Amino acid sequence: MRAFFPTLTKIETAMNPQLRVGIILLWLVSVAGAYLAGSQFGPAPAIVTKSAPPPSAKPASNFAQHNRTPGSLSALESNPAKSSGTEASLLDGNGRNIPALIDSLSKTLSQGRDGMFGGLGFFRAFGPLLELSAEETEAALAEVDRTIEDRRQKRMIQSMLLGRMAETDPKRALAEVDKLIQASDDPSRSDGLYFSVVGALSSKDPEAAWKWYSTKRDSGTLPEEGARLSGMIFTGLAKQNLDQALSRFGALTDLDERNSAAAGIATAAKDPASWDRILKATASWQGSSGKEARAAMIRQWAGNDFQATTALLRSMPPAESQALTDSAGWGLMRSDPEKGAEFLMNGAPQEKVAERYNTIMNAWGERDPNAAGEWLNQQPSSPAQDGARANFARTVARRDPESALAWAKTVSDTGQRTNAIRDVYRQWSRRDPGAADAALGGSGLTAQQVEEIRKAGQEQPSFQDRGRGPFGPPRF
Repeated sequence: MRAFFPTLTKIETAMNPQLRVGIILLWLVSVAGAYLAGSQFGPAPAIVTKSAPPPSAKPASNFAQHNRTPGSLSALESNPAKSSGTEASLLDGNGRNIPALIDSLSKTLSQGRDGMFGGLGFFRAFGPLLELSAEETEAALAEVDRTIEDRRQKRMIQSMLLGRMAETDPKRALAEVDKLIQASDDPSRSDGLYFSVVGALSSKDPEAAWKWYSTKRDSGTLPEEGARLSGMIFTGLAKQNLDQALSRFGALTDLDERNSAAAGIATAAKDPASWDRILKATASWQGSSGKEARAAMIRQWAGNDFQATTALLRSMPPAESQALTDSAGWGLMRSDPEKGAEFLMNGAPQEKVAERYNTIMNAWGERDPNAAGEWLNQQPSSPAQDGARANFARTVARRDPESALAWAKTVSDTGQRTNAIRDVYRQWSRRDPGAADAALGGSGLTAQQVEEIRKAGQEQPSFQDRGRGPFGPPRF
């Protein structure tokens, strides 16, 4: 749908029907997957399949992945007659039976994985939302607000309906989001509803989107995802008028907001000529703003077209090119971690080696710890590589603390090794104190060090699991 794929609006008229249906189905799966992941699965550590090696050995990268299989067929799928009757009940003499539609969808969500991913059950539940008229969409929003109490269910369905509304009337959809947020029991939480409509409005009318964003920001009422919304808006602004978008970018003050907006401008700039215009414009900016903008844009370009980005870097003066290499490497790590690691380490100045190791481990270790660990094992021994082992252990500790501790124990430097073991233990003890204590006792540390780490762990504040995520690009 346009609300979630704003960049497709210019080509959708040439898109064949099968492709458009496929994109819509992909959107539905992604929204539902996010709901189910939050409600049932949550972040889970990987299963350890091998014992930890002795500290002198190079630990094998053995971070197993959870393999979840789809649930069994739902009742509707295993009973075609029942399915036909249920579908018929969603229609009445005047068209779709909105209360029945929302009730059916809510019940499917309540069934969890089995109801959502049992064959065609998911598409039977959500498919009718794609066909609602503007009036039916409004009626469905009212029905959801009236009948659904579960906040996650309510927000998920509202998001889909508002995305549908935004296809034809994004301003109205944005106003509806504002109204829903203000009427909720916690107006500080928007639960991602703005993502459903801001992208569509930015594509159709970026000036209106910018006006809404500026008003919210200046009044202190910008939603929690505000910085990320700026990326969508600046993509629309840059497509409409690149110079004006750059001018408005200069007025931004928040670092996250600037990084997101810069990435949005970079997304809109599709050719090297536009890249050159952007780099020349930002070169004259005072302070760190131009540096931040160029770094964020290089990250975006490198992830999309690495060859063109490296050609651009080669055309720059060596000092400027070297300053942007880290950003380009981070961007490439998103699309091809192995090539990104090679690019970052090839000819790296000595003073940059440790920093680039950490960039690689932070990005790659979260994405594919097995491959990242194998790559790290192949690097020549050095103090920087030793520090990378410690950082890698911290990166993967949440996913597989037992293997992370094995990595921490291979760090040569005594101080770094102790610190790495301590940090792994802290993360592990929040989930399984017994296993963490037992492993700490066999970590090779002295009895006094073990006791100090345990005591510090008991005194740490309560931990709220925020879920796994990338550590983020280098900041300035």
